[in-house]
Amino acid sequence: MSVALIYPTHKNIQEELDRYEAADFNAAAFPVRTTVDTDLTNQNCWNDEANQVEAIGLPVVKTICNTCQNRISCKVIGYLGQTIEAREADVCLATHKRTAVTGFTELTQGRDYVSVHEDPLEILRPTLMLKPQGLDEVCQLIERLLTDPTYLNWYSDGQRRDEEGNVFHDPEQVVRRERIYEALVVLDRLLQNLSQTIEQATEPKPWQPPEVMDSPAKFESFLWWAIRTSKLRFTESPWQFVLAAFNGRLEEVMILVTEHHVKGLPQGVTQTHKECVGVIHNNPPAGCVVWINDATADREFLENLIGTQIHDQTPEGMIPTLHQAHQYVRDITRKTSRKRLQAYVRGLLCKYRNKQRIGLITHSNHLSAIEQLEDEFLSRIVKMTHFGSGDERSSNAWHNDCDLILVLGTPRVPPNTVMTLLTQVGQSEAACIIPKWDVIHWYGRTTAGVEKKFEGRGYYDKTWMRAHQSLVRASLVQAVGRGRGILENGCDVIVLSSDECGLKVIDEPVPALGHQLLEFYEQMRNLCAINSKIYIMENLALSSSELAKLTDLPERTVQYNLKQLEELGLVYRDGPRSGWKILPSDSTHENEGTNTKCTSRPSL
Repeated sequence: MSVALIYPTHKNIQEELDRYEAADFNAAAFPVRTTVDTDLTNQNCWNDEANQVEAIGLPVVKTICNTCQNRISCKVIGYLGQTIEAREADVCLATHKRTAVTGFTELTQGRDYVSVHEDPLEILRPTLMLKPQGLDEVCQLIERLLTDPTYLNWYSDGQRRDEEGNVFHDPEQVVRRERIYEALVVLDRLLQNLSQTIEQATEPKPWQPPEVMDSPAKFESFLWWAIRTSKLRFTESPWQFVLAAFNGRLEEVMILVTEHHVKGLPQGVTQTHKECVGVIHNNPPAGCVVWINDATADREFLENLIGTQIHDQTPEGMIPTLHQAHQYVRDITRKTSRKRLQAYVRGLLCKYRNKQRIGLITHSNHLSAIEQLEDEFLSRIVKMTHFGSGDERSSNAWHNDCDLILVLGTPRVPPNTVMTLLTQVGQSEAACIIPKWDVIHWYGRTTAGVEKKFEGRGYYDKTWMRAHQSLVRASLVQAVGRGRGILENGCDVIVLSSDECGLKVIDEPVPALGHQLLEFYEQMRNLCAINSKIYIMENLALSSSELAKLTDLPERTVQYNLKQLEELGLVYRDGPRSGWKILPSDSTHENEGTNTKCTSRPSL
């Protein structure tokens, strides 16, 4: 049986490949092409031009490999050889991106069974982006190729050299070069039409190329030769979109027009931003079983998307969870301050001090703030990633490495991402109108079993709201899924988000240990240690008035700080009239006046 397994990232593939190889399967993964050694693979390409070609969006194999001097050795020990090995293996593993770029049918040709792990949309409807700057750079090159006498002479030149270096005239060479010239003329008309449409667009609108054709032989190699000869520099990577449009592979193209706030200028000052998104139809292959493994997949949606019947094989019923996954209705955005984020992380680590191996998923720009936490907190964070990395929705290592996973924030997306999704699923008309974004409400059930209305943010238009929620909710659900709550060796998950994600809500403020409160706590610990006469600091109790004198703070501030530290489980009193103590390690005691039992936890 020949099998193809498709995963989001190369890291996911490596986790699975190790398992298959350990079981003696004939398995191989489609490789990462790299000219340097990396953590995932050793160098398998020795042509630096390949990196330059890939960076501007030209296909490496068609552009470089055929004329590369390392081609023979590459087919034995390099990238080409590894690609051939993956194609011939009984079990081949590939990423979503490779499946999208190569083509679903072409990549899985001859396979009996195909398994797609996680969201299949980027495979079934991959998108290509084009910015105006990249389009201008392409237009500049094509104009030069059609007007510069150097290139015009080249198109009609049929001179070639044989193996001995003798010059001879080849009429077929003239035909081949004339076909390249004809292709450039068609491409020029397409680019001019697109440039004019973008320039005139004041709102989102669809676009279709006026004429398409297949690329003639060696067209991509010619373009790369022309780019080097002309010494033009490409700051963007436009060629993948341009060639796909030219070859008629883009089923839908939408010109996105959005207003962006200009950083450093007053609120309300915006700048018009334009870009193009093209969608490729990349339906599953016929003649084999294709299994989609995605917790957020919807049968009706997929049927409408690809126009064929899909069988929902999800088992009936729900497997009871063995570990908790709860939510605080408090959002962490990319603009949340470093101090606020760190306060929440410290507070949560205090509240869940019995969890010593913490995993953390948040926005990419917040990772540096987490890394600046004090050692007593940072040492407990054993795994960390950001939304969009791939690890937050597909890695199977989290529940083995962690006792608790913190998902901090909502992975919201900008309007152009929602437009892209609507274009992908064939709702271009809805994509052309950007609705109002404001406060919305949703209902959830608290951990106490009470149904309650909560406040979030979203679009007022139903189509946009569904599209935005599908993107956000899917990301949150997948992040929560890293805890594998149905497994005995799974772990708990806590989410901070103002969006509904199907979890019970902890209807309390998020525990927070800010910098000033942490300083006060450190002072109190030091004072207990300094003044303790029997060297057991937990036996020393200090009143709020004593602490006020020793810390030189107002007594009301001290009382407020102590109340916060008590809620975080860091200090306690034996009774309402007794002094405050640091929570001891490895002991259990009862508050006499409140009849509340307090069990100590390991240190921070």
